Amino acid sequence: MDEQIERMRLIVTQLLQFARPNEYAGYVDSVSVARALDDSLLLVGPQLARTRIAVQRDDRATASAAINRQELQQVLLNLLINALHAMPDSGTLSLHTRDWHAADGRVQGVQIDVADSGPGLGPELESRLFQPFVTTKTDGTGLGLWISRSLIERYGGTLTAANRDDGARGAVFSVRLYSELPETTLPA
Repeated sequence: MDEQIERMRLIVTQLLQFARPNEYAGYVDSVSVARALDDSLLLVGPQLARTRIAVQRDDRATASAAINRQELQQVLLNLLINALHAMPDSGTLSLHTRDWHAADGRVQGVQIDVADSGPGLGPELESRLFQPFVTTKTDGTGLGLWISRSLIERYGGTLTAANRDDGARGAVFSVRLYSELPETTLPA
């Protein structure tokens, strides 16, 4: 019962964060995305250890992300846990970071890709994935991706999902964040 109460408390807190973001917005930091992934992997380490999932890393980002460190970690944890659930017994979790360039070649920010080797996204799910209360889990709330996208968009970034296009089976979730926030997106 205590676990369910804590789960409900977290859901309410996340809903409040979405409904009143200015009251819950944290400080904007210059965040190393490789370090944020390291920290997030530590937190999902116990879940990962109970599986036969291999982790592949390719950290090429040289730029940092302008975001609240805890909010980025919340998003990454959600994406990692979803990827682990897509591969219940075994598979490959691929984590890639790279610089994101403007049309003129200038570095605008960073991109983080979290890819799994699960079944991928069906067309119906893909079109509704970021809507509230959409879930494929029996014990899920369907709020994780919706809140994650809202957090990323608060900083002017994007969170997208698609089936992998590299010849492998599975889904890839891509987070793009600016290195410097556009003035119109600065949290109050």
